[in-house]
Amino acid sequence: MSTNVPSFESKAKLLGFAKQFLRDQVEGFRKDIAICLTMDRRGRHAYFPALIRCISFLDFLGGLHAGDIETHSLRELRGYANRFMDGADYDELRLSILYEGFRHKIAHLSDPYPVFDTSTKSKIFAAPHRRIAWTVYAGKRQPAIKLIPYPKPILLKKARTPWAVSYNHRIQISLRSFANDIVKSINGPSGYLRQLQSDSLARKNFEKAMQKFFSQSRNCVAASIA
Repeated sequence: MSTNVPSFESKAKLLGFAKQFLRDQVEGFRKDIAICLTMDRRGRHAYFPALIRCISFLDFLGGLHAGDIETHSLRELRGYANRFMDGADYDELRLSILYEGFRHKIAHLSDPYPVFDTSTKSKIFAAPHRRIAWTVYAGKRQPAIKLIPYPKPILLKKARTPWAVSYNHRIQISLRSFANDIVKSINGPSGYLRQLQSDSLARKNFEKAMQKFFSQSRNCVAASIA
């Protein structure tokens, strides 16, 4: 039985496929965000599904860019954002808070902690450690992710807690702006698609990712028979 890994026949075919693949990914992403941010009868939005969709899509793009969609993590997400997004708005600290304070917590607990204590992730967050409350907005605000420090700790008031909980930073996330920035990172004049056109390593990594994303034809046949 052949174990050859499938590959694109030419640069033109890879670029043509990449363009359509990313167009489909963006279309699905925009659809999901639009549904999440459509108000219900009480004027509410599906904030956390929209937020986790944004983070997971950015996470996927990081793996795609690195050529690793199986074991990619915060490092690859940072690398992608550093290359294709505004570094002033998407710096290492804010990306780490997104990944550790929201991605992991929403995925495993359904909700983030009311206050995220960075000292619990000392290998990722250097001192000074922060206690971070959060606010998520449906609309557009710039920057999309804003971290506000406070000179003195503030007691959390609106959330129901069994004891006093304080914070000294607040992160504000604007979902529409965040989603728009992610799409721009792909389609913008200095975006990922442009890099694929000019960078052979980027194309090689994209091809590696596709070899994992799409099973070889013999595996697909076996799956359909099963």
